Amino acid sequence: MERPTVSVIMPAYNAGAYIEEAIHSVMDQTVTDWELLVLDDGSSDDTRTRVAALAAKDSRIRLLPNEKNLGAANTRNRGFDLCRGRYVALLDSDDRWMPEKLEKQLLLLEQTGADFSYCSYAIVDGAGEPAKNDYIVPGNVSFEGLLRENCIGCSTVVLRREITERYRFNPDFYHEDYVLWLQLTRDGLRGVGCTQVLSSWRYIATSRSFDKKKAALNRWRIYRQYLKLPLWKSICAFSGYVTASLKKYRS
Repeated sequence: MERPTVSVIMPAYNAGAYIEEAIHSVMDQTVTDWELLVLDDGSSDDTRTRVAALAAKDSRIRLLPNEKNLGAANTRNRGFDLCRGRYVALLDSDDRWMPEKLEKQLLLLEQTGADFSYCSYAIVDGAGEPAKNDYIVPGNVSFEGLLRENCIGCSTVVLRREITERYRFNPDFYHEDYVLWLQLTRDGLRGVGCTQVLSSWRYIATSRSFDKKKAALNRWRIYRQYLKLPLWKSICAFSGYVTASLKKYRS
C-alpha cells in the first residue's frame, strides 16, 4: 500500500463514550493523506463495534485489537511498529483535534526542521465544554524546562517517523509520555510548539492528572528513579511542577 503522510496512533480501552468523536476529528482534518490505527486493548464495552462501523466506511481507519491487554505504553509502541506514515501523530481515544491541527503542525515541522511538534489545547469536561482555561504552550521546549513543567500534551504530538524507530514509551512509569519527552529532549532532539489551540483534552475522573496525589507521587518517582536526579534538583523540579499544576488546574 502507498505510504501515507501521517499515521495516527490511537490506543483504546472501554472508550465507547468518546471514541467516535475522536475518530471524526481525524476524519475532519484538512490533511487527508493519513491512516488511523485504532489499537483496542481488550475493551469490554462497544468500542470495537463503534470503530468497526467507521472503518467500514473509511478505508484509512484500521482496527487492530491487541491479543491481550498491554497497557497504554505498550499499545502505543505496537502502533509505532505497525504504522507506515512519514510522520506519526498521537491521539487518545477521549480527546479530539481541530480540523487544521495536522496541517499547521506539519507545516511547522517543515519550516523549522524540528524533530517533533506539539500544540496548545483546550481543557474540556465530559460533555466537551470548557473545564479550565486553555493551556497555551511555549514555542520551544528544553529538558530543563520539562523538569519543571510538562507543557506537552500527548494528544498534541506529531513526530518524524525516524523517532519512532529509535525510541519507545517506557511501560515502567505511569506517565510514560512525559518520560519519552524527557528522553527526547535530553538526547538533543528539538521540539517546537504551535501556540494555537488545535486540540482538546478531556479532563474527567479517568484522566491521569485528575488524581493529584497519584500524579505527584509518580512525578517524584520519575525524578528519582528514572532520571536519578540528586535530591536537591528533584526538590527544585518538583516545586516547579507543583506551582505549574496549581496554575493550570485552578484557572
